[in-house]
Amino acid sequence: MDRQQLAKKEYDSLSFFLVPGLPKGSEAGIDGKVWQVDKFEGFKLIPPGLHFFIVSAAPTTKSQSSPGAFGVRHGLFRFFASHSETVVEGWGNSREEFESQGDERAAKRRRTLAVADGAEGATAGTVISSEYLKGLDKHLAAYPAGLEKEWRALSSYITPETLARVIGLTPDGNAITSAVTGSTADEEELKAAGGRQTWGKSREANVETVLDEGEDDVETLAFVRVDLKRSWPKGAVGEDLTRWSKDKSWLMSNIVKVQLGGDVMQLLAEFELSFTLFTLLHNFSSLAVYKSLFALFARSSTLLLPPAKRPSPTSESSSSLLKLEILPFYVCLLTVFHAQIAFLDDAFFSEQMPGLDTFLLTELDLLREALSDAAREWPLEGGPPFEVWKLVVAKWDALTALVMERFGWEVGVIRGTKSGFAGGQIRRDPDEVDIEELEEGEDAPVFVEM
Repeated sequence: MDRQQLAKKEYDSLSFFLVPGLPKGSEAGIDGKVWQVDKFEGFKLIPPGLHFFIVSAAPTTKSQSSPGAFGVRHGLFRFFASHSETVVEGWGNSREEFESQGDERAAKRRRTLAVADGAEGATAGTVISSEYLKGLDKHLAAYPAGLEKEWRALSSYITPETLARVIGLTPDGNAITSAVTGSTADEEELKAAGGRQTWGKSREANVETVLDEGEDDVETLAFVRVDLKRSWPKGAVGEDLTRWSKDKSWLMSNIVKVQLGGDVMQLLAEFELSFTLFTLLHNFSSLAVYKSLFALFARSSTLLLPPAKRPSPTSESSSSLLKLEILPFYVCLLTVFHAQIAFLDDAFFSEQMPGLDTFLLTELDLLREALSDAAREWPLEGGPPFEVWKLVVAKWDALTALVMERFGWEVGVIRGTKSGFAGGQIRRDPDEVDIEELEEGEDAPVFVEM
């Protein structure tokens, strides 16, 4: 097949995303790569599956302009079909948002999938002739070679259901949000404080009513509610209260059962989605969600034990967590977190997000302790469960090597798997001191050459 035939095949089989109206000098991006563009009409040759588009408009008047100034970042998720389709999302400069965001049809978004969405979660794209697309070709950016593999590693668990539940879908099947979109976590904090405002706009409907209706206004990210400060069953007393206030296993199990219909992988989907939104879209409401989820995973120590080794429930409310098979989830979690760390710029923690590294190191140490406790039990299980456990250990070792290489973090190995680091530092004798701490003067030790 010659080059011309290959190009025709790609045009006929891959998809297009058009953004007419974007001002010259704006930022536009896809799947984590962002560029400043000149005369730009969109992206071409997009492979099937989920993609994330970012737009930040350049100023359109002299009064708005300043060096390096861009508007608020807006993001659009869409699942593209396995066949070629063309999606058109015009940019409205007067409102500085996608034109569909100002469409009355999109005033309320669907929080569930419609039959018309199909398995891929999106309605059919706009019918545009191939001749028209070829006329735009020089103003369309091709999907970057090699990007798909990196993007899939960051988004492989996000489903159409995830986008519908958290962001909401427009009538065209797109999930659109922005850097200033608030979340239900913000709502809960404000409600507890007696306030009812999000990003400067008053809100009348309460969170419970919004979610029960299956629709929400355009500004709320409806992530799962994670209250780490109240992680025990209602009415818990004594041993239950003590245990589940520290160990978040009951909370994690309850979130999966009550909020996610028993699908634990949707927790991982929201972990991926919150990471994407705060790192790429600069949505800091999502950062709070990401941190809550990571802490939840790191502190659910009971769930990491084999079901038969978990403490017997002292009440009916804590019995359900004994049935949750969680080890494969942690294999996937460590794989996703590895991909996230690999994606970040070298200066991410020092320049863009100072303090987040300290939080992650603290939670990673708690997770290592929980895995170390579980390491005593899983070898006794044998068979397939032990094989899954060995995958957990392998994923952890790969992660510790990566964070050391990228950011100099000494996380430590799972105790009982190999010798070496513990608690982020090399093991040392309790009486050992550093040479800088040795006494000086007449009490100083004498070094003798042998």
